[in-house]
Amino acid sequence: MATRPETTGEATAPNWRVIGVVGGGAMGSGIAYEVARNLNAQIVLREVDEAALERARANVTKLIERPVQKGQVSRETADGWLARFTWTTSLEDLADTDLVVEAVFEQIDLKRETFAQLDHHCRPDAILASNTSGLPITQIAAATRRPERVLGLHFFNPVPAMKLVEIVRAYQTSDSTIEQARAFCAALKKETILAKDYPGFITTRIGLMMIAEAIRCLDEGIGSPEDIDKGMRLAFNHPMGPLALADLVGLDVVLHVLEANRAALGERFLPSPLLRQMVTAGYLGRKSGRGFYSYE
Repeated sequence: MATRPETTGEATAPNWRVIGVVGGGAMGSGIAYEVARNLNAQIVLREVDEAALERARANVTKLIERPVQKGQVSRETADGWLARFTWTTSLEDLADTDLVVEAVFEQIDLKRETFAQLDHHCRPDAILASNTSGLPITQIAAATRRPERVLGLHFFNPVPAMKLVEIVRAYQTSDSTIEQARAFCAALKKETILAKDYPGFITTRIGLMMIAEAIRCLDEGIGSPEDIDKGMRLAFNHPMGPLALADLVGLDVVLHVLEANRAALGERFLPSPLLRQMVTAGYLGRKSGRGFYSYE
């Protein structure tokens, strides 16, 4: 009977020298910032073109400036964090990384292509991690020649404020890779849970159902956005209501992940007509200035 790869020998916490981040949007920038302030490592952040790279640099710089403005760190410390960044549009510059976290758009073909390229350019012993919130890690790992060193590291938005990382084990992922991933997350001062590579994992599967049902309640006129969110915050002690959370994530992303889970798990993940209409109209949440709430 086939078995997963196992650890050979006792694993030790790695000495992280160079960390790669592919994708500099909200998630990638947040992950890169967490590496900068918690690890004495070089960070190589890669984007697809110069315009996207400049936006990523602005995102990271803004995050680094916040603790300076609050008097939490010195200007010298912040400048030191920023000095450890290499900004690039070439995957070849990730050749010497110990671990790479991919944070590109949630599209399986794009992620598989990205991992195949990373596999070509990165050292054979480098760990390759995807920040997907629900796409199959086993399929992503299969695009490489090192599937035992591929796994999911699902960070949450906003990365600096959220303490959890959901580690997702592909069928091929070795014990040693899981242990090293736990050590990496611990170095970032994050708590971890371990999930099986199954549609939606743990957090997305449960959280998505809550968001989908909240949107249906709104679509059916059961309550206003404010009352739906207030009810969930106060009744269940959630820090944010499901509609406000959907706006933060992006309604296009919510729709995309719902449709992926519907294909895998059935009609219980059917998106409501209201969600489809809002995405078609371009009301995507915070990033577009309007979703269930106005941010203009």
